[in-house]
Amino acid sequence: MTPMERIMAVANGEIPDRVPFLLTSREFGMKYAGHLMSEAYTNPQVYVDSQLKLLEDFEMDGVWDIWCTPVVDEALGSKMDVPEDDPPWIEQPCVSEPADLAKLKLIDPLKDGRMPYMLDVVRRLKEAVGDDVPVIAWASPPFRTACMIRGNVELYMDLIDNPQFVKDLVEIAFENCTAYGKALVDAGADIISISNPVANFDCISLDNFKEFAHPYSKKMFAEMKDHGAKLIEFHTCGRWDDRYDLCCENVDIIHCDRVDLKDFKRKWADQVVIMGNVKSVHTLLQDTEETVRAETLECLENGAPGGRYILSADCALPRDTPKANVHAMLEVLREHGTY
Repeated sequence: MTPMERIMAVANGEIPDRVPFLLTSREFGMKYAGHLMSEAYTNPQVYVDSQLKLLEDFEMDGVWDIWCTPVVDEALGSKMDVPEDDPPWIEQPCVSEPADLAKLKLIDPLKDGRMPYMLDVVRRLKEAVGDDVPVIAWASPPFRTACMIRGNVELYMDLIDNPQFVKDLVEIAFENCTAYGKALVDAGADIISISNPVANFDCISLDNFKEFAHPYSKKMFAEMKDHGAKLIEFHTCGRWDDRYDLCCENVDIIHCDRVDLKDFKRKWADQVVIMGNVKSVHTLLQDTEETVRAETLECLENGAPGGRYILSADCALPRDTPKANVHAMLEVLREHGTY
C-alpha cells in the first residue's frame, strides 16, 4: 500500500498492510539533513529535502510542513523570534488591552507575513510526493493564537476579569486561523495538524475549555474538512483527562501524550484513530536503542490490535535524537508492525 492508502485505511476503520509510522520531525529532520533549523525559513527547498530524506530513510507515512510555526500570530502583529538552531517562538505579543482589538485585521494568507513562504513549502512538498504520500500541515487553533498574541498569563487572568474580551479575541483568532488553514489545504495539505498545549487540563478549567476554546476549534475543524482537508489530526500536548470526549469531536486522529495507550484506545478508538506514544524525550532522546525497541513494541502491542492505530512518539521528535534510536523504532515496526 502507499502511505496515503495506509493512512486513509486506518482512518476508515480498515486494516492496512502494516501499522502507519509518523513522527513530527521538523528539528530532527533539519539536523539529520545537515542544516540549522533557521535555514528552514530562508530556503524552502532545504526544508523540503530534509522531509524527503526522512521519508526515504525511515519509511515514514507522511511529510510535514514546518510544523508549529506561529505565522498567523506574527502576521497579526506579534514578534516572532527565529533562533539559529531552535524552533521559533512568539517573544512579544501584540494585544495589551481591549482597545488593541481594533488594530487586528483579517489576514490574507497569500500576501501577509511569512504565510506565503509557508504555503510555498506545502506546495513544494505536495509536488515532490504526489498523491501517494500525505502532506501534513499545522494550523494554530483559535485559543492558542489568542494566547500567543495576548500572552498566556494575561489571557488566563482575562478569563476571570474580562471574559467578553477573551471571546472577542478568540473570535478574531478563529477567523484568521481558519483562513490560514484553508489556504494550507489549497496549497496541497492533505491532513491538517493541530496542537493546543495552552488549553489542557493543567492550564484552564473544563468549564473555561468548553466556553472559550473548544467551540471555536470544533467549528474551525469542520470548516477545514468542508474545504477539502482529508483528515484532522489533534495533538493533545500535556494532560487532557477530563476533556477527551470533546477533543474527539470533528477530529480524525488523536496524537496522544500522557496516557495509558491500551486504556486510551479502549475508550476512544471507536471515534478516532490513536497515534502515539513512545516517549520523545525520556526514551527517544535520552535512552538506549534497547529501551526504544522495548517501548515501541509495547506501543504496538497495546495500540495495533483491531486497527485504528498509528505508531509515533508522544510529541515532536527532539532535534538531537540519536538517529539509531529512530532506526530502532523502524526495525521493531518492520518485525511486529502488522495488525
